[in-house]
Amino acid sequence: MMRGVSKRIGSIRFATLSPDEIRRMSATKVITADTYDDDGFPIDLGLMDPHLGVIEPGLRCKTCGNKVDECPGHFGHIDLAMPVIHVGLVKEIKKLLQSTCRSCGRLLMTREEAAEASKAMDAVDDLGGDYIDYRLMAKEAAKGASKKEFCPHCGQPQEKITLDKPTTFRENGHKLTPKEVRERLERIPDEDLPPLGINPETCRPE
Repeated sequence: MMRGVSKRIGSIRFATLSPDEIRRMSATKVITADTYDDDGFPIDLGLMDPHLGVIEPGLRCKTCGNKVDECPGHFGHIDLAMPVIHVGLVKEIKKLLQSTCRSCGRLLMTREEAAEASKAMDAVDDLGGDYIDYRLMAKEAAKGASKKEFCPHCGQPQEKITLDKPTTFRENGHKLTPKEVRERLERIPDEDLPPLGINPETCRPE
């Protein structure tokens, strides 16, 4: 009997789920913090909605139909009224704010500099370069862009971005609201993201 590997994994890439993907994968929308009604049953659209799974013996999950010992559990989603800074992505957000124009959203690099950065990272990617190398190259590209005092595209002066931990960004002392941060990230064009290590086909910054 011949034994061997029929397929070999070449690489694995990770990305952040988009809001639309999360909604499609979600078992239910959660709109209330209430858990159980007066009779002790889970409230629909609440934190213990039966679509998320069950913990009471005898009840069945409304998503997979299994009982407590067979249901793996399912996640739901909450639609936020306003944007919120994700604490796990603070470093990436700061890098993006520092590396792009506060006015036009373009990467603070000339076309030649951006092309060279993208070309170098594509070469590493094509050769199967490891993840650490790719991240370091993106970090260096962002570092170079963040030092620019004026935007090479629109000429607007740039201001210093600082972080008050855990999630408060300031621009020359002015506090940026999460809504303002999101608007800034939305202005970054797709073609300026690869030098920063972001694939716009997989995940937009906002």
